This record gives sequence, C-alpha cells and structure tokens, in this order.
Amino acid sequence: NKWYLLEAEGSFSNNDYDVAKSYYEKAIASAKTHKFVHEEALAHELAAYYHLELGEKEETMEHFRLAHEKYLEWGALGKCDSLLKFVEFT
Repeated sequence: NKWYLLEAEGSFSNNDYDVAKSYYEKAIASAKTHKFVHEEALAHELAAYYHLELGEKEETMEHFRLAHEKYLEWGALGKCDSLLKFVEFT
C-alpha cells in the first residue's frame, strides 16, 4: 500500500489524474485489507487533497471524513485536530 501511495502521488504530480485516482483507491483498499489503520488514514487524506485540487467537493469531504475517522481510530488526536482546520465535519 505504501508503493501504491507513492505511485499515486507521482502520477498526481505529473498530472496523470486517472492513474493517480486508481492508485489512491488501491492504496486505501490494501491498507484496509491488511488492517493498517494509520496507512488507510494517510491514503484517505492524500486522496482528499487530490480531489480538492480537481474541485471535486463531495469526494474531498468524504475522504477527509474517512481520514479523520481512521486517524481517530489510530489515536492520532493531533492529526485529527489539524484536519479540522481544513474541513468542518457535520
């Protein structure tokens, strides 16, 4: 799943958005399958920034919400607080 994230970020930075999206999805699925909560949180957070850059508000909010949920599950309360500066969860 770390490899998928690296590929996603590389594709995103090279404006290859379709490939990046696929790798973000694979990173999230792999982290979830292997129960790597912290990596699932990071993958959701990075996917949220990806969707934010593309102006996809619903997808952005959903990935930020899921990132927040996973960071909370992992116990990373400081990270949860920092995400709240970007989005308001309702």
